[in-house]
Amino acid sequence: MAHARTEVKKLLTAQELELYDFGSSTEINKLTKPQLRTKLERSRKLRDKYRDLFRRQRLALRSEVGSKSGTKGNANDRTRQKEEIFAEVVARFESRILHIEEQEDKELQAVESAPKA
Repeated sequence: MAHARTEVKKLLTAQELELYDFGSSTEINKLTKPQLRTKLERSRKLRDKYRDLFRRQRLALRSEVGSKSGTKGNANDRTRQKEEIFAEVVARFESRILHIEEQEDKELQAVESAPKA
């Protein structure tokens, strides 16, 4: 599920929002492969951070609410949303890197199959 930037702006810090913006369709095409890899690594770290935080919060809530699922309304909903946002960003960066690598492979095959003079 794609998140609207207005929603995301309320949840993320300025640096996280900048990373999210680089994952947008217009900005992602401007990045080089090394830049994409750097942004992908940062996005993965943030996704993992929020996923782990969500799990810890859910476990902490279990004792409070007496529910095995550890949910209490929307107590840790923001953390879950942040994890989902960065999971989307990671997928976008991975997809773009894969697209670039496919283009590079095609170009290499074209050069290798070209007749030599």
